Amino acid sequence: MWRIWLLFDPRRTLVAMAIFVFSMVMLLHFIVLSTDRYAFLWGASKAAPVAAQPAAPK
Repeated sequence: MWRIWLLFDPRRTLVAMAIFVFSMVMLLHFIVLSTDRYAFLWGASKAAPVAAQPAAPK
């Protein structure tokens, strides 16, 4: 396992991994915040909650 660090510079590799992970975290947070269910920053959603919706007729 130690030989992989002979191929790649550890500082560059760790910085690149940190930037990649941070960008993935930010992307996922923005995707989740764009949904109606988890968008708590803009107040209550105008859509009715799932429990308040009438059941589908059988």
